[in-house]
Amino acid sequence: MIWKWSEVMCPVCAVYTEAGVIVVPDLSDAGSLYQDGYGSFQDDHILTLKPFEALYLLERSRIIVLDERDRRGLSFGELLRRFSSEDQLSWTRYLVYRDLRSRGFVVKEGVGEAVDFFVYERGTYPKRPPKYMIHVICEGLPEPISRILEVLKAAEEDNKSLKIAVIDRRGEVVYYTIAELKFKEDEEWGLR
Repeated sequence: MIWKWSEVMCPVCAVYTEAGVIVVPDLSDAGSLYQDGYGSFQDDHILTLKPFEALYLLERSRIIVLDERDRRGLSFGELLRRFSSEDQLSWTRYLVYRDLRSRGFVVKEGVGEAVDFFVYERGTYPKRPPKYMIHVICEGLPEPISRILEVLKAAEEDNKSLKIAVIDRRGEVVYYTIAELKFKEDEEWGLR
């Protein structure tokens, strides 16, 4: 088999810093990742990745991550430990992110504590706004109904469909659609 250089995917170099994971400013590499729905540009030339994005890209061998201090390559486990020391939910968010990405969706970080992710329908990023809001719940941990209602209200105000991602004890993700039930007036049944 003859390989063409343009067909070989070489990992993009990224650096772990105290501020997060940044892609070394090679605009073609950063632009390619950004076009595929990863990261956000800061200062118009530095692509910054969220922890779940960096973990996913590292697992898929699309990036290599070097430590800023000693220039040593970080493994998936090392990077996860560093992120988990800063945020206990790093693993949970990564599991949901990986599941959604493997299904072909573009996923962006949500806003606030209640919305974990925004999800774009396939083929609509960046042409249209995201269609879904994702709220992550771990099986076995209490989740107040008031919080779910708060997230539902935010989704309806933003004209998005709310999906609850429940992660079971084995790390599998199940999605549930949450919507407010509205009854039509029905004189025959006496409902108003």
